[in-house]
Amino acid sequence: MTPLLRRLLMAFHPVAIIHAELYTPTRRIEDGTVVFAEGRILAVGPSREVRLPRRAERIDAHGRPVTPGLIDLHLHGVEGYDLFGEELAEAAQRLPRHGVTAFVPTTLTLPEEEILRRLQAMARVMETAPPGARILGIHIEGPHLSPKRPGMANPTWFRPLTPEAIARYQAAAGGRIRLWTFAPEEGEAMQAIPALVAQGIIPVIGHSDATYDQATEAIQRGVRQVTHFFNAMRPFHHREPGLFTAALLDPRVIVQLIADGQHVHPAAMRLLFQVKGSSGVAMISDAAPMAGLPPGRYTWLGYEVIVADGRCQTPEGALAGSVALMNEGLRVLIEEVGIDPLHAVRSATWTPAQALGLRKFGRLRPGAPADLVLWARWGVPEAVWVGGERMV
Repeated sequence: MTPLLRRLLMAFHPVAIIHAELYTPTRRIEDGTVVFAEGRILAVGPSREVRLPRRAERIDAHGRPVTPGLIDLHLHGVEGYDLFGEELAEAAQRLPRHGVTAFVPTTLTLPEEEILRRLQAMARVMETAPPGARILGIHIEGPHLSPKRPGMANPTWFRPLTPEAIARYQAAAGGRIRLWTFAPEEGEAMQAIPALVAQGIIPVIGHSDATYDQATEAIQRGVRQVTHFFNAMRPFHHREPGLFTAALLDPRVIVQLIADGQHVHPAAMRLLFQVKGSSGVAMISDAAPMAGLPPGRYTWLGYEVIVADGRCQTPEGALAGSVALMNEGLRVLIEEVGIDPLHAVRSATWTPAQALGLRKFGRLRPGAPADLVLWARWGVPEAVWVGGERMV
């Protein structure tokens, strides 16, 4: 069936998920119905109040959760496919089975020539959207990081961010860079923030040893996110509160959180939600290409990594991304951390959409894209739709 024929059939074939526990995610509807067609949501509300189209396909959720599709701002790969290059198309097709309907593929620290070549390959893939999860742009993570907070990255290739580098990378990516993680305290990177903003790129602090004053200055200049909060950043100290406190205190800043149960202790995650609220925390996976693969030793773009006991790390012990995707992170937040499902869902859907300035995404309401997940149970998608087309 051609994509055009599939869209035409969908236009005359509304779908109604009835008797679901809906998470819109601004509210919970215990016995709810959502109706969608032509790639858009038509109606949402209590089942007793929603009138179903006569020709609608009815799916009885039997009280199981239905949420917007998960949106991942920060991931590197899935099931053996690396997002940083031409494998992006294959990875996009596999993400819906994990409840992800939209994502921002993230790069890795490599020599600049290799980064530019891979950005060009990503841009070619994005010229014609591949089937699967929506690609919302590109997230640059490295090489403009702090050698004091390198994580798994090789500091040999680190360089302070400059307007000239921004121009080179954005040209290679065909203007598709959406997020840029960097250390503002390195070199003249602080002065490069306006160049990011001018090109419509969201500045993100990460892998940074920024002091409180430096972080505050970066926020005043336009930084609005922090990469994988708690990890690869200056920790809190009562005489030098650092980036940690600057981000917590400023309501304009959304912090990314890896909720795999490995990167951050459950108590720290509960603290973060209490301080920032679910509107200030965007759950991410930071998934490595080994996510979904069995334990073992792997090579990731020249980096040797070991997958064991639910962790992905270098032989030296540094965490190297995650092997848990967004669906598992959502389960961890709800079942192990104790976050109310409404707030956990919001941090995985609505908040990432807000972080990208996408007002219609990440929610169930009339007119919004029909990106939805019906969950068999938390962490296990039973059915997934992207733009009204069933993927799982």
